[in-house]
Amino acid sequence: MYHLYGALVILAWAAVLPYQMVMALLKRTASLSFRERLGSLPAGSPSGGFWIHAVSVGEVRLALSLLPLLRERFAGAPVHFTTGTATGRALAAAGGGAPPESISALPFDLPFTMGRLLDRLRPRALLIVETEIWPNLLRSCTRRGVPVFVVNGRISARTYPRYRALGSFLRRTLQGVRLFGMQSGEDADRIKSLGAPADKVRVTGNVKFDLPPPRADRDGLRRKLGLPDSATLFVAGSTAAGEEQPVLHAFRAVREADTSARLVLAPRHPENFAPGENAARAAGHRVALWSRVASTSGRAAAPWDVLVLDVLGVLPEVYAASDLVFVGGSLVPRGGHNVLEPAALGKPVLFGPHMDNFRAAAAALTSAGAGFVAGDGQALGDLAVRLLADRAGYRVASAMALRVVETNRGALERTLAMLEEDLAPAGMPGRKAART
Repeated sequence: MYHLYGALVILAWAAVLPYQMVMALLKRTASLSFRERLGSLPAGSPSGGFWIHAVSVGEVRLALSLLPLLRERFAGAPVHFTTGTATGRALAAAGGGAPPESISALPFDLPFTMGRLLDRLRPRALLIVETEIWPNLLRSCTRRGVPVFVVNGRISARTYPRYRALGSFLRRTLQGVRLFGMQSGEDADRIKSLGAPADKVRVTGNVKFDLPPPRADRDGLRRKLGLPDSATLFVAGSTAAGEEQPVLHAFRAVREADTSARLVLAPRHPENFAPGENAARAAGHRVALWSRVASTSGRAAAPWDVLVLDVLGVLPEVYAASDLVFVGGSLVPRGGHNVLEPAALGKPVLFGPHMDNFRAAAAALTSAGAGFVAGDGQALGDLAVRLLADRAGYRVASAMALRVVETNRGALERTLAMLEEDLAPAGMPGRKAART
C-alpha cells in the first residue's frame, strides 16, 4: 500500500509542481524551495531539538505561541519549522520577536525525502499542528525512533469521510503517533474511530483560546488611516474568493445606516488582493491600499471608503480598531477562519454558515450571544446594522465575547504538560531537569 501511495504522490507532484511554479512567476509571489521539497535544509539548521510542522498562517501563529514555553521547559532546545505555504513561512520568519532557529518547506511525502530531512535534522520530537497526516513521514519517524505528537488536533466533518475511505492503511499510519492532543471530545472520537489507539488520545482543548490579543493602539491606528473617532469601521477579515460581493452588499447597508462608515477588506490570500480592490472600485467606492496608506509617514491619508489590506500579519491590529467584524471563509464552503482573534479583543463576531474548521469556537460564541451567523450578504448587512443600532446589546455581546475566550483558556498549558509527561521520562530534559 505504501508503494501505491508513493507512486500517487509522485504523480500528483509531477502534475501540480509545474503549475505552482508558473503561477508563482506570473503572480510574482514567492515559491517554496524545490531543494527543500527534496529534504534539504537551509545552511546552519540546528539538529537535536524540536521539529514543528505548521502548514500555513493560522497554524504558524499557533506554533509561535509554543516557542517560548518549549524553550523554557526543555532547556532552550532549538526549534525547526516546516511550512506548506510561502505566507506561512513569511510569518514564521517574522516570528513576533522570537522566530524558530530555522525554517524549511515540508518535503514531498516520500521515504527518501522525509528520511533525508530526518537524518540531517535528527529531531528529538516532531510536533504536527492541527492534524496533517503524512504516511511516509510518520513511518520514517517510527523507523528512526522519533516521537510524533499531534498538537491542537482536529478532524473536520469535510475531511473525516475522506480519511475513513483509507481504512486499514490510515489505521496503520496512525500507529506512528505517540500522543494525540485533540481540540474537543468530538475530534478525539473521530481520530479514535480512524484507528488511533484510545490510550494515546487526549482532549487538550483549542490552543487558539490562549493566543494573546495583539498589542494595538486603536486611536493611533485610526489616526494613521485618517479615520475620525466617530466613523464606524467594518472589518471583513480573511475573506475568500467569492465573498467580495456579499461583503460589499453588507457594507452598502451599513453605509445607509451610517454614512461615515468605512470598510477594511482583508483577503486571506495575496492572489485575492487585486480582485478585492477591483470589486470595490466597480461598486463605486474610493479605494485605498494598506501598503500605501501605511507608508504616508505621518501625512494625511487620502480619503477612502474601502481599504484593501494587501499585506499579511497586521489583521489582528486592524481588528482592534474595528467596530464591526466579519470573519471570512465562511460564506463560501472553506471551513471558516479564526473567530477567536476578534473575540479576544471584545468584538462581537459575524460569520457565515461554513465554520467547520472552527465549529466549537463558533458554537460557543453563538450560544453566548457574541457570535452571529449570516447566510448571505443581505443577512450580513442586516445583522451589522442591528448591532450598530442596539448599543446596549453591542456592549453585552462584546463582554460575552471576552468571557467565552477567558473561560476556555488552558489548552496551551495542557499541551505542554502532555509533552513534558512523555518526553522528560524518555531522557529529554523537562522543566525540572533543566533547572537543577
